[in-house]
Amino acid sequence: MTTVPGRPVRRGHTAEHPPGAGDAFHRLLLGETMVSSGGYWEDGEDLAETLDEAQERKLDRFVELAGATGARRVLDLGCGWGTLLNRLTVVHGVEHAVGLTHSRIQERFVTGFGNPRISARVETWQDHVPDGPYDAAFGINTLEQVVPAGSARDERAARYRAFFTSLGAALRPGARLVLHILTAQVPRADGLRPVADLAFLRSAGSPFPAGHIPRLCEVVQGAGGSFDVLEIVDEHASYARACRAWLQRLARCRDVAVVLAGEDVVTRYERGLGILAYALEDRILCNVRITAARR
Repeated sequence: MTTVPGRPVRRGHTAEHPPGAGDAFHRLLLGETMVSSGGYWEDGEDLAETLDEAQERKLDRFVELAGATGARRVLDLGCGWGTLLNRLTVVHGVEHAVGLTHSRIQERFVTGFGNPRISARVETWQDHVPDGPYDAAFGINTLEQVVPAGSARDERAARYRAFFTSLGAALRPGARLVLHILTAQVPRADGLRPVADLAFLRSAGSPFPAGHIPRLCEVVQGAGGSFDVLEIVDEHASYARACRAWLQRLARCRDVAVVLAGEDVVTRYERGLGILAYALEDRILCNVRITAARR
């Protein structure tokens, strides 16, 4: 087997995690990197064929922005399938990378890499007690889970402040945080906002239901007491391209995807990714990259 530095190799399934709609389906959909956020493509690259390269290019840029190369300890909030954790240690010389996840399936998957320099923990940001201060942190499309859907404005503000206060306490002074966040735009005056489609994205029937999708101002205000925002970059196009790449991969291997996950799951992914792609392309939703430094 040929391996790519920083691209984890799964060493088999446990009895509790059989092949199916877990890692096998997500690898089919997302590619070997199994990263579910926007990628960085170069001009002329085929979206589906160079998906893994685009995702690794994005992760490497995030590491650069965070100043995490050679760091002693790094935190990944919402580590997913662990690609960033593995790449931090294998490619970028990080001594130890800790990832938080809500999923025991993902925790077992990351443990299956056999990399002693990474660890995944089934913990929330509220429950996490670090063993020592972190030198950098990442949150790739995880902030959407911090506030429950339907929360009132005051509740949202308090929740974001608590999140950034807690994260700031876990980082050494000056340490950098890189976020990738799906954000809501102000509704358009022409009244064409696709309410039903956006409601599906937030519903239990969606393959990726979120909590509250924040406005950018809510995030910046919440961070203000603990972090200095250094850069905000609009990356709606990169996320839209990733959605189109995932849809292409799913279309090419749809029969296999149905065997792995079932017709209902595949149909919901097709609908959800299609909505997300056009919502980003039409600027109904946005995706931003934020780099901040702990005060």
